[in-house]
Amino acid sequence: MCGRYSVLTEDEIIAVRSILHDLSLRLVRDDLENYKDRPGEVRPSDKAPVIAMDKDGVSFENAKFGFKRWDGKGLIINARSETLTTTRTFSGLLSVGRCVVPAREYYEWKEQDEEANAKPKSKKTKVKHFVKDTEGNLLFFAGLYRDGEDGREFVIITKAPYGEVVEKHLHDRMPVILRVNQIEEWLNGALSPEEISHLDFNASVQPCEDELDRMRTDDGQISLF
Repeated sequence: MCGRYSVLTEDEIIAVRSILHDLSLRLVRDDLENYKDRPGEVRPSDKAPVIAMDKDGVSFENAKFGFKRWDGKGLIINARSETLTTTRTFSGLLSVGRCVVPAREYYEWKEQDEEANAKPKSKKTKVKHFVKDTEGNLLFFAGLYRDGEDGREFVIITKAPYGEVVEKHLHDRMPVILRVNQIEEWLNGALSPEEISHLDFNASVQPCEDELDRMRTDDGQISLF
């Protein structure tokens, strides 16, 4: 899944604009001219920058991370690429609600025994890891957005893991990461859900240094479909 990721810096916002310019993607709206970064991470319900496509063109704007659930309890933060076309919540958005979510890295927690020779039922901690591009480039997650009661909101699309995420047994899902030359293809519909399910990306997985992150973490959010 993908439930937390890095807050973009002001320089990274400028870098995203430069990438969009190089791709000849003209922005019809840019709401981040006065963007100010903040410490911490993007968590469910936070507002964060997205690149969204609508009938008027491409916009660079803030949106809320997570769809409000139909029962009002919690948020839907991820969508499975394999079931996008058959899940009512997401299928209609493939034609009118595609977006791309830029980030420097995202985070997952891996269970780890307190002791090297711990018994199967011994207490375990969750150690925070970051996943980022091996060359330090920005990541671009495939996403979907919709306009809800509280404004624009988005989810990040996930797929089966690959590379170091599998090799280091980090998680059984990971976000769909687009290469720069695939941003426009996802936004304009040229990339299908089936195709993004098979995209690969050379990412690096490392434990975070801060020992404060060596704790159990539960935001009460869910990953559906």
